[in-house]
Amino acid sequence: MREKSISIVAMSGAAFMIAHQVAGKAVRDSFFLSNHPASDLPKVVMGAAVLSIVFVLASSRLMRRFGPARTVPTGFFLSAGLHVVEYLRMPQAPGLWSLVIYFHIVALGSILLSGFWSLMNETFDPRTARQMFGRIAGFGTLGGIAGGVLAERVASLFPPSGVHGVLLLLTAFHLACACVLGFTRRYAAFSEPDPPAQAVSSFAIFRRAPHLGRIALMVLAGTASAAILDYLFKAGASGHFGENNDAAMFRFFSAFYTGMQILTFLAQTFLARRVLNTRGIGSSLASLPLGVGAGALGALLVPLFPVFAIVRSLEFVLRGSLYRSAYELLYTPVRPDEKRAAKTIIDVACDRAGDAIGGGIVQLFLLVGASFASSELLGIALTLGCAGVWMAMRLDTSYKQLVRQRLVDRAVALELDDMQDLSTRSAFISVVPPPPEGATAALAAPPAPKTPTPAAVPEADADIRTMKELRSGDIDRILEALRTMERVTPVFATQLLRLLAWDEVSVPVREKLLLKPLPVAGMLIDHLTNPEVEFGIRRRVPSILSHCGSPLAVEGLLTGLGDSRFEVRFRCARALDAMSQRFPEIQIPSDRVFAAAERELKLAEPLRHSHRLLDKRSDADQDAYLDDILRGRADQSLEYIFSLFAAVLPRDPVKTAFRALHTDDRGLRGLAVEYLHSILPANIHALLMNMVEPGGAPDGRKTSQEALDELLRSHESLLLEIDKSLARKA
Repeated sequence: MREKSISIVAMSGAAFMIAHQVAGKAVRDSFFLSNHPASDLPKVVMGAAVLSIVFVLASSRLMRRFGPARTVPTGFFLSAGLHVVEYLRMPQAPGLWSLVIYFHIVALGSILLSGFWSLMNETFDPRTARQMFGRIAGFGTLGGIAGGVLAERVASLFPPSGVHGVLLLLTAFHLACACVLGFTRRYAAFSEPDPPAQAVSSFAIFRRAPHLGRIALMVLAGTASAAILDYLFKAGASGHFGENNDAAMFRFFSAFYTGMQILTFLAQTFLARRVLNTRGIGSSLASLPLGVGAGALGALLVPLFPVFAIVRSLEFVLRGSLYRSAYELLYTPVRPDEKRAAKTIIDVACDRAGDAIGGGIVQLFLLVGASFASSELLGIALTLGCAGVWMAMRLDTSYKQLVRQRLVDRAVALELDDMQDLSTRSAFISVVPPPPEGATAALAAPPAPKTPTPAAVPEADADIRTMKELRSGDIDRILEALRTMERVTPVFATQLLRLLAWDEVSVPVREKLLLKPLPVAGMLIDHLTNPEVEFGIRRRVPSILSHCGSPLAVEGLLTGLGDSRFEVRFRCARALDAMSQRFPEIQIPSDRVFAAAERELKLAEPLRHSHRLLDKRSDADQDAYLDDILRGRADQSLEYIFSLFAAVLPRDPVKTAFRALHTDDRGLRGLAVEYLHSILPANIHALLMNMVEPGGAPDGRKTSQEALDELLRSHESLLLEIDKSLARKA
């Protein structure tokens, strides 16, 4: 019920907010260009940018202190009140109040837009965010279409003051936003994260988190180029319609922005997710500067108003679809305190600073001479587009690094099936420990004794140095620390277990833990059986536990057979089989093993076929496969089940039956069925037969011993049939 309610709130809020944005842009542009020359536009853009930066500093403080759930609805309510004042005062001084409206919609509107997405980022956990952000953006686009149509209808149906009457429509939109988003405090479980232990200034965050600094640079370049294109477009519109023609100009801008919302919706629906899934975050971000650069190049060749309109629309559509779908995902792995402090600054201050840079460039060329402005400005837009593509691809790399860091820290809970974009999936599969020192809190060193002996101090220093190397994120330093490590203490074991998730160092880490695994068996079991521990760690723990040889290790592996991930269950079954060979005195309870086999056999066939192992099995690992002859060619679900059987039943006969079931020879399969019928519980045998469909037993029923003897005598023909069967399947 909570998920449904908060989804409705989020999508409704987005619809009202973007409806205001589209109608507000039409009001802003038509009012300004009807009362001021287009040459004043760069000055107003720079003034609005300065005002936005002042507002954003105050907004950032309020956001950190009260949180988005309180701040954002209040901001929408104040904006609605300001629109009422504008409606009442606009007829008396249109020149002055057109500037107020411009500053209001540009400065306050952008802060509210950023605040809305901050609220969404804290309302939804990262997994749900990936599922919901596309729907929220889609409803926002639909709201924008409706807002543009309603604004145009109000202006047309209620002349001559219809354009002024649209201000009341804007009031209604923001008032609705305030009311709807006010419900987030009731439903959102993530909207009030704990504040950091020590307050950090917003700008200090950028030094601590380089990923955020790269986002800021990309936003600066993107909005600067957009401001240049926007000027060329609006100057062309002003020249086409002329001043003091606010009705015609309003209808044009309403139609333009509404049309752009429709195209954006189509791009979001049919293009954005496909590009994000197949090309990743970097390519989705790069689509905007790439489109801007291509459009600027086209306008350089044909510098006409219709071409400027097409280039501006291309920038608008790409920003609202492909770029937006990737941009908000950049923040999902960022720490909540860092996100609160920096996101509004990036979304608003950097965005408006980009406007100021773009406006300043335009103003500079206007001072030189309007005849040179068009081609020179398009050349700068093209250059910024090229720089934006480079920065977007750099961001893709830093995003992957941050995802890896946060996964190892277990600060975000993600499952592979929940990740639709290529960048997050690739980062998840190759999880690494925290890279730079200082990006996360350092692991606390054990407290020094109150009266250390002279020999104890150097030893403690050495341990601290070793821990520092293990946490460095540098492969060479970690490998050297592993090489020189004389013993695995519980403190070291904690960090080594975290490093198991990193593919590049997991093998030497495993070898180090295998030297004396029994003292840290409890820690190994805790990591294996805790579902909140990173999957990359849990899947590699069972092979270490198989060397412990204790009832405690057996209990941990049996618990692991109930894990939700097939690979963890598979590794536990292989570990139990290996343990039964390595420590024959250890008793493994058959009832729990058969219960695990029964659960697997009851799974639906499509689900069993979808099972796969992400980790490659090493040919050098003697415990990796149930049968060296079949190796990686065996059915993994069947190998899992027979690994369980081998842990509690005579291993060689079970392995022989396992081989027989991988042939197409009805006689050999029938002999395997006869033997399995005698040693397995009746319910397990029935379920197994439904899975393998052996095609019936041989003529003349044999005893289990006779069937086994004949299977063993058929060893050579069995191997030949396996090769033939697997060759046919290949």
